[in-house]
Amino acid sequence: MAQPRFEPRDCPVCGGKKSKPLFQQSFEKLAGATLMDGYDVVICQTCGAGFADDIPTQETFDAFYRDFSKYEDGPSTKTAAPPVSRKFRDMAELIQRFIPTRDSKVFEIGAATGELLKGLSDLGFSNVLASDPSPACIRLAHDWYNVPGVSGTVFSVATPEKPYDLVILIGVMEHIRDLNRTVDQFYRLVKKGGRVFIEVPDASRYDARLDAPYQEFSVEHINFFSKTSLINLMQLRGFRVLEAGHTMRPLHEVTCPCVYGAFEYTGENGVMTRDEETERGLRAYVDGCSKEDVRIRAAIQNALEPGEKMIVWGSGTHTLRLLATGGLDVAKVACFVDSNPKYQSQGLRGVSVLPPSQIQNRSEPILISSRSSQRAIQDTIRRTFGLKNRLIVLYPS
Repeated sequence: MAQPRFEPRDCPVCGGKKSKPLFQQSFEKLAGATLMDGYDVVICQTCGAGFADDIPTQETFDAFYRDFSKYEDGPSTKTAAPPVSRKFRDMAELIQRFIPTRDSKVFEIGAATGELLKGLSDLGFSNVLASDPSPACIRLAHDWYNVPGVSGTVFSVATPEKPYDLVILIGVMEHIRDLNRTVDQFYRLVKKGGRVFIEVPDASRYDARLDAPYQEFSVEHINFFSKTSLINLMQLRGFRVLEAGHTMRPLHEVTCPCVYGAFEYTGENGVMTRDEETERGLRAYVDGCSKEDVRIRAAIQNALEPGEKMIVWGSGTHTLRLLATGGLDVAKVACFVDSNPKYQSQGLRGVSVLPPSQIQNRSEPILISSRSSQRAIQDTIRRTFGLKNRLIVLYPS
């Protein structure tokens, strides 16, 4: 492992101070819009949990999610609200079992544009409130779904006059550096007997066949939970598990194995169970990713004629990892393209990131540097912009 750049991180689940390295992830820095240039994936030697070490402070993460949120991109508030997707309807059906009454106070942290809370409202739970670091997301939640909200993180949202009956965090806890301090916030948000519902990607079931290589070790994912480690996190801090289980969730064009848990605040600390799942799952995932990585690198290398350059569409984790690890030669890149306006006008190794509208008259082949949005990008290129450029597609349809 390389020389550490940040303070060593104690295990976010049990607080253990000894860990063993499993994998080193690397990213190219997108000027002005990147959290870090990599991290070490490690396993806690005390409890067996997996997490990213050698990472920046919590304040750095908070600022990134506030300033570079990607969840409000897309249609403006002037368009009709997108219908609640099947994914969020399914989540609402599951979560409603843990809401005591129809008028219970429900608070979602990291609500994005409020789609889940709209799903709960449609089931009759109207006393809902959203929070998200991005003010734009909160505006969309109101304008699209009539879901009230406040801008903030789990650390900055106000203490309610009356505690919430249920606090929800979907796809949030894997992003937070200071999990111990996060659970401290639950104590002020829910009453004794109140509940917290959490859903996160399931590290014990990561599968290299489901997404691009190493995509679960993304720029933003820094905690790698199994069901055991999720239960340990909460039981060690006074929350009794009501139910925990596994599920699969669609994520754009791919599928993500997830684990969920519903927990009740009792104030009585439970015992820890050794996590035997995570290390085994992560090692299998790394092995599978290494094989797929060889294939896509060869596909990129063989896609160009001698002296030919390409346009790379996408400047997220997929591109940043390939650039940092030699899978993508910047000398063969004419420009990068990204639909996220917050990434446009940034630079990658001195090469500009352009909006799609600025490549209308270019003829270079286009590499679609994404698996989870590959079809959507292909449709954008052909149907939205009418581009005829040859496409370099890395993954099966």
